[in-house]
Amino acid sequence: MPHLHTDPGDHDATVSFFIVRTDGPEPRLTYHLHLKVRKLMMFGGHIERNETPWAAVLRELVEESGYQPAQVQLLQPLIRMRQVTDAAAHPVPVMSSTACTSADPAHFHTDLLYALITDEEPAGAPEDGESTDIRLVTRSELDRIPDEDIVEMWREAGRFILDEILDAWEPVAMDAYPGTAPLV
Repeated sequence: MPHLHTDPGDHDATVSFFIVRTDGPEPRLTYHLHLKVRKLMMFGGHIERNETPWAAVLRELVEESGYQPAQVQLLQPLIRMRQVTDAAAHPVPVMSSTACTSADPAHFHTDLLYALITDEEPAGAPEDGESTDIRLVTRSELDRIPDEDIVEMWREAGRFILDEILDAWEPVAMDAYPGTAPLV
């Protein structure tokens, strides 16, 4: 989706996520070679005008990774709010950040980063026009990726997920959170 806000200093709302694969001898994170940035990043994209942040995660999951929501679980803190009267409680992100992540130094993305976990291959493939250069990296491999090949803040986020979140948060079903339908 194109940027909604294009004036200098504007912010676009985005969601992103790492998928932690646990089907090998040690956990591995999924990174993909971002087609525009030409560096390794997590999956994600813009929140469209008619969707909630969680609906954007579910859409981007299928579009960019080939996974179906039933194939992955969401990592969440052990204690979390699940419902608020007259509102959908969204999952807790691993990180919420605002940064300049585009070629335009005056444009910012305010992002909600999530961690997903699975022990299986994706059921499908990324949709046409999405990166197919998807890499699974262990913690030690993450440290060895050359600086010019990765967005450093996303290397740091990957380390945080593997070092702190993976053992401290619990997996929950992706459908444990309501509010995924487009807004009307």
